[in-house]
Amino acid sequence: MKFRFQGRVVDASPTMLDRVVGYFNPRRGVERMGARAMLALAGGYESGQRDKRSMRKWRPAAKSGNTDTLGDLSDLRGRSRDLVRNNPLATGAIQTTTVNVVGDGLQLRSRIDRELLNLSEDEAAAWQKTAEREFEEFCRTCDFAAAQSFWEMQQLAFRSVLESGDLLVVRKWRAPSRSEVYGTRVQLVESDRLCNPDRKMDTASMAGGVEIGANGQAKAFHVASRHPDDFGVGPLTWQAQPARDAASGDVIAFLLAERLRPDLVRGVPYLAPVIETLKKIGDYTDYEATAALISAMFTVFVTNADSGDDVPVVGTDDPSPVIDRRKEIALEDAGAIVELGSGQDVKIANPGRPNEAFDGFVMALCRQVGAALGIGHEMLVKHFTASYSASRASLEMAWQFFRVKRSWLAWNFCQVIYEWAIEEAIARGRIEAAGFFEDPLIRQAWLRSRWNGPVRINLDPKKESDADKQDIELGVRTRQDVIDERTGGSGSDFDTVTEQLGREKAARERAGLGGSVDPPPAQPGMTDPQPDQNDQQDAQT
Repeated sequence: MKFRFQGRVVDASPTMLDRVVGYFNPRRGVERMGARAMLALAGGYESGQRDKRSMRKWRPAAKSGNTDTLGDLSDLRGRSRDLVRNNPLATGAIQTTTVNVVGDGLQLRSRIDRELLNLSEDEAAAWQKTAEREFEEFCRTCDFAAAQSFWEMQQLAFRSVLESGDLLVVRKWRAPSRSEVYGTRVQLVESDRLCNPDRKMDTASMAGGVEIGANGQAKAFHVASRHPDDFGVGPLTWQAQPARDAASGDVIAFLLAERLRPDLVRGVPYLAPVIETLKKIGDYTDYEATAALISAMFTVFVTNADSGDDVPVVGTDDPSPVIDRRKEIALEDAGAIVELGSGQDVKIANPGRPNEAFDGFVMALCRQVGAALGIGHEMLVKHFTASYSASRASLEMAWQFFRVKRSWLAWNFCQVIYEWAIEEAIARGRIEAAGFFEDPLIRQAWLRSRWNGPVRINLDPKKESDADKQDIELGVRTRQDVIDERTGGSGSDFDTVTEQLGREKAARERAGLGGSVDPPPAQPGMTDPQPDQNDQQDAQT
């Protein structure tokens, strides 16, 4: 039963259950029909109405995450990688995100829970320095392929996730050589190698190469012997890589991916929502560049008033026509006077290039792409033309995006591998950690850490420095926080900086330059600094 109410078609038709109830109990059936009509009249989302002209033909199915994604993953990966290779905007988006999230590698800062471990400040500081030193040695040789350090592997892992959607990380073991300390290795497996054995169809227990247990957790990963489209001799074979060690239950393999839906087992490339838009921008740019190049050639056409024949061609055995080059007039010199025949005239082609609307149209599309990718169009095209405040706001929003991605990489990749390294260091007796293997809570107390990355971009370093100074004076930040933010944690900490400052002060005193590096006091008559150009622009806007 359908009726119109306030310009909207209301559907209160009885369901099969309503008909069954009404057959055995008519009064109860009428009550159900009335309740259904009241619910229909209560309203709902306008965008959910099926009778609206704009929504009538838009009926996408609400499928599961795996159904919506797995069938398209191969094409999404191929198109994403092709854009990164050949499209400047796509290349810039991946590069900008990787540089600002990973940089030259996230740096470890051990921050154990000394209160739970009942350690003094000095004991905790000494243990943390030892752990950082041992992990640095581990990072030097942890690559199973022996091709990269751990800091370089971070870049490769994060970039692979952006381009392909996910990456399989496996814990391996190889006995250390004389120049190595640790045997734990890390293997990075490209996403294409993770697939169902013999290319079988996805099922509830096996989807995208991931074997799913009864509780929904990944039970094993099925890895092909090589890339399915790589050069190789012989058929492909598959090996099941368990996700956890059978004896200890520890994680020995995991899929590095950002999970977008609860039941989705594989990751989606970062560029997936804007692949089509980026492709169109690239094609449009190529067409405009070609048109401008042709226009720059200054092509002219000679018209013949006494003949309506087509372009003269020379007949040959080849069925394709060959233009008679003797009929062309070449403008080879910087300036030339050409004598035309009787009845001939010259017409100059004017394609209207370069296109004045090109930049505005492309920037409009870049705004949409930047919004979808989370970095803003200014960061996408590396072009800041707005006021200082607008540029600062754009950078801050991009920084929030980079910070979230960095935390995701730190806790889902770096921290897991750090735990593998410390576990071996303690097992080898290189680090003392009481209760590490007995109590999971104690284990986590020993493994607490922070990961620092690339520094935030500063449009006005002086303003940022003044803000840091005020935060330190107010006690809301520590000098170590400022050092980590300014240096990205690349080998600098408060103790190291303090020791270096002490050495510099002593060296200046020995040279007779004075030990203080503070600025000289203000002299009488000195005026306050004038507002800089950025402040003046902000005041005007």
